[in-house]
Amino acid sequence: MKVPCRWLAEYVAMETTERAIDHLAERLTFAGLEVEGVARTGTLSRAVVGRVVSSEPVADSDHLTLCRVEIEADGDPVDIVCGAPNVRDGALVPVVLPGGELPNGWKIETRKLRGHVSNGMICSKAELGLEEKSEGIWNFDPALDLSVGDDLTEMFEFDDVILDIKVPSNRPDCASVYGIAREAAAVLDKPLAPLPVDIDETLPPIDGDVRIEIEDPADTPRYTARLMEGVAIGPAPLRMQHRLIKAGMRPLWNVVDATNYVMLELGSPLHPFDADLVSEPIGIRRAAAGETFVTLDDVERTLTSETLMITDRQGGLALAGVMGGQRSEIRPETTRVLLEAATFFGYGIRKSSRSVGLRSEASQRFERGLDPEGVPFAAARAVHWIQKLTGCRVHRGHADAYPAPSERRSLRLRPTRAAALLGLDLDRATCTDILRRLQIEARPEGDDVAVDVPYFRPDLEREVDLIEEVGRIYGYDRLESRSPRPTLQIGRKDKAELDKDRIRAILSGLGLCEVMGDGFDKRAWREALGLPVDDLVTTVNPMTIGQSAMRSSLLPALLGIVDTNLRQGVDGGAIYELGRIFSRGRGEREALGAALFGRTGVPLRGKEIVDATTAKGILDNLFAGLRLDDVETTTDDLPPFLHPGRATRFVRGGAVIGFLGELSPTLGDRFALRTTVLVFEFDTALLTEHTDDPIVFAKLPQLPASKRDLSVSAPIDLPEAKVHRAIAAEPEVETLLLYDVYQGEQVAAGRKSLTYEMALRAEGRTLTDADADEIVRRIESRLAALDVHIRT
Repeated sequence: MKVPCRWLAEYVAMETTERAIDHLAERLTFAGLEVEGVARTGTLSRAVVGRVVSSEPVADSDHLTLCRVEIEADGDPVDIVCGAPNVRDGALVPVVLPGGELPNGWKIETRKLRGHVSNGMICSKAELGLEEKSEGIWNFDPALDLSVGDDLTEMFEFDDVILDIKVPSNRPDCASVYGIAREAAAVLDKPLAPLPVDIDETLPPIDGDVRIEIEDPADTPRYTARLMEGVAIGPAPLRMQHRLIKAGMRPLWNVVDATNYVMLELGSPLHPFDADLVSEPIGIRRAAAGETFVTLDDVERTLTSETLMITDRQGGLALAGVMGGQRSEIRPETTRVLLEAATFFGYGIRKSSRSVGLRSEASQRFERGLDPEGVPFAAARAVHWIQKLTGCRVHRGHADAYPAPSERRSLRLRPTRAAALLGLDLDRATCTDILRRLQIEARPEGDDVAVDVPYFRPDLEREVDLIEEVGRIYGYDRLESRSPRPTLQIGRKDKAELDKDRIRAILSGLGLCEVMGDGFDKRAWREALGLPVDDLVTTVNPMTIGQSAMRSSLLPALLGIVDTNLRQGVDGGAIYELGRIFSRGRGEREALGAALFGRTGVPLRGKEIVDATTAKGILDNLFAGLRLDDVETTTDDLPPFLHPGRATRFVRGGAVIGFLGELSPTLGDRFALRTTVLVFEFDTALLTEHTDDPIVFAKLPQLPASKRDLSVSAPIDLPEAKVHRAIAAEPEVETLLLYDVYQGEQVAAGRKSLTYEMALRAEGRTLTDADADEIVRRIESRLAALDVHIRT
């Protein structure tokens, strides 16, 4: 947003010296409106309006003209040599007299050219810094209210400074000169001048002449129109033209310039139509796909259903919020003007603008979102200017389509809360004063401040937004700098967090390293594992393609980390993650996943590779630490990405809590280095169900234990855990250790040999050999039901 400071000073009593402007730029930046650039326009001096009395070619020159120019009313003409081809007798022209200076720094002196003394310079717009290139001198339009000798230095506003301000996307009010003036008045603690909107309404009410039809109020919250007659089209005053140029816009006709001027002034775009070229009713609708429309820049554009149109009975009038149409544009012969003032859905205007590949000053402002309550004021301000510039007659009132009027938002500010958040000693009076300086209605109410949010501040939605206003105007640079001070807070973690800490302690103690994923689905590894797609929770409008869905398993990310480490030459490792996974069927839940790959890294074990025994040992320690002593295993319904015969599922109380297994050999080719990879994944909630069970302490035994070795023959497909539970079911079995598993010639086909060491102990007495034999017989009877027999 380019803001000329002399225009700004019309609303705020401020100095425009270099030092004052630098101070203002600093304060605005501290208040959140970053001043990205400060540019100076240059100087124009000794510039007056002159009249070419006569002109004649200079001898021996093919382009120079000797002009007799009147520069003072009733004064003698002076000679000025001019090189432009469009010198016209009787024309009013800009003249810079000797001793004067042009904006580009040129000094004008009396010079002798081809034997003639030139007493000044007749200027073009380019030489006055008003356009990039000119074809000749500037012959003033006769409609301009100019007289010979008028001081152009005062009519223009050179010696100016233009601030280039980066306006935040949530501050549509600051995309305007008056909005910046409001901020400047607040930071400088100066009064803000009101904007006059007085209009002489002499024609009948507009109600019977203009009808408005809105297709979808969501696209167009409000559409207002005003009607003027007897409009005299001509150039705008030089000062207005120059302000538009300094703000980055090109002057056209007085009516168009007035609407652009108000758009820059208030941030509310408007559009004038030639009323004689508009037939009722005015409609606001979506375009039909393939519909064509010729815009003001004389380009025929093909529209889509995303384009919002302003129409009448004959077709399109304008691309709503973007650009007007050629059919109803203001022309020199226009005498009746229909003025549009409206608000449109910001995101809709953004899509509409992109669909036709066209962005304008208006669309940039509509995209930010404008409050519909400010529309009538903007329209009145524009009519005020048009009447002032053209002398037109105005119809009373305005046509207004406002299907769902917005309600004014009321908030409450607690000074104690503001002081706590900002770390300042703020009282109610200070907060009230700062808000009032921002033209926000604030009044004391008890110990608090009651606030009515103005229509031009749609960004103020919560108390904290008001606190931010207080802080930035007070000055963040004035906040006291203090060293951080730790605060001791008494509290405790909930069970879920304590359980995760317990899991971390166990796994980290066993040599596993914790990793953290980003929570999103890793498509390549998910597809490799064959995980279902229909259960994924997708995201709306993802920033990147990698964020299009939430993860349904921890394994894809873990395997990606394994692959990265292998590619970097890491020959082995063990990693785990505790994190959330998401699915449509089961919702959001905590999971534990791990991957073991390559070498174990155990000293004195050489190049030993991880295997199922390594992983099972880790899980046995984990189960013991989480006090799970009734976990069973099964090979039913194993995930397809696991190696057949080298995987198992864990079941507790009939519910599957997780699985463990070696990755299928078919996945080995996906790794940079082929090696063994084992993975396991558990539902954390099911894994930690019994961590709160009471701990039972037993008295240390005072009588000796009886130890026996027990070797049994079991079916090869019978899980060892079932044999273990059958033996341990005897009350006198204190400990049971499996220390040998054998399959071979000395065991029948389809069988395996399991050898245990048992420690037997009874309470209150020492077991005899006969007692021990009886215990073994009971165990043998129980094992027989499993087709397990004691070997002799």
